[in-house]
Amino acid sequence: MIGKIFPKSAGSFKNRIRYIFGCTKHDHEISGIRTISFNTMSKDPLPGVLQGNEADLSEMIREFDQVETLRRFSIDSDKLIKPVFHAMLSLRPGESLTTPQWRSAVEKYMTDLGFDESNQFVAVMHQDKDHQHVHIVANRISLNDDFSMVKDSNERSISLESVSGIEDRFGLSKAPKPKDTWGVSITHAELQASIRDNDLPLKHKMIAKIAGAIEATNAQDGDMFTFTRLLRKQKVYINLTLNEEGQPKGISFEFDGKHISGRQLKRSRLTWHKLTTQEGIHYDPETISELQRETARRDSEEQERVRVYLYEFRSKQRRTYVRFTAKQIELFKMIEEMLKILEFIFGGGFKPIETTAKRHYIEYVPGKEKNFIQQLELESFTVTH
Repeated sequence: MIGKIFPKSAGSFKNRIRYIFGCTKHDHEISGIRTISFNTMSKDPLPGVLQGNEADLSEMIREFDQVETLRRFSIDSDKLIKPVFHAMLSLRPGESLTTPQWRSAVEKYMTDLGFDESNQFVAVMHQDKDHQHVHIVANRISLNDDFSMVKDSNERSISLESVSGIEDRFGLSKAPKPKDTWGVSITHAELQASIRDNDLPLKHKMIAKIAGAIEATNAQDGDMFTFTRLLRKQKVYINLTLNEEGQPKGISFEFDGKHISGRQLKRSRLTWHKLTTQEGIHYDPETISELQRETARRDSEEQERVRVYLYEFRSKQRRTYVRFTAKQIELFKMIEEMLKILEFIFGGGFKPIETTAKRHYIEYVPGKEKNFIQQLELESFTVTH
């Protein structure tokens, strides 16, 4: 489940309430709509709305708006307030809750955020194909003697904890935590795309990868080269923008064919300046040429660790050259395999010496020694030019 708190607003509740009851244009298809719970004196307006009659809806809006009018007459204050609270609780595709379960989830969420029975609220569920989500509109003004306002300090972290509790209660999929996205908020469009694709939005996925690379770089007292290589392991690539002196002034990150600047990802942490000062990733201006070559690489970690070797296998009677690729840790094992092959062909007595490129050599493919020997039985051996 993902919890989203929309920006609060002043003035009438009209637009928000009409929106959640499906009376205005939506950015998603509504295949079903259901009132979950409300605590106003006015009755559920949904039956009338579905028949094209908004009389009960207007009555509910009037009741919400009236509270601020009462507060204004009772409290001598010109301070601007934003009483309109709007939140959304969204399930992953394929997950669902019954109406009583949704009612329980809404009650817990509102209570955790500091709302009680003195605050008006209405909760409406939208069904978008196989995706359920509930909109909650509430009045932050309490209907008590002093018309106090529900506090909104730390509401984001409280919302996350509340959603986590709801997930545990009903066995729902866990939403990404702030450490996964470095506290970067998710926009409404990103939230909808995330729910539709059952995945983190690209922006937040990139931030998670970059954050991990920063932590790993610092843990090994690494530098910008270390940072670049750690990102490349995750298929995240760096692109630098240079100033007139030929030094980096900007940085962007590439993942899955998409480019996002560090400033757009997280201005307070992922710009070039922040990475090299605040985040402690060391950069030596003298290494700019090498760094440009490093950031331009797109090979995988497996490819980085592979070398091509040409060895001279020498005996008293002859010299034979074999070219093969190998990871360093497998080198000696492969030489042993080659000695077996050459002994099969020419008899023993060969000693290996690493050499430079030669015109004639035998091509050796790791992991296919047996097939190679079987082929030699039929064809002698293949010499590559």
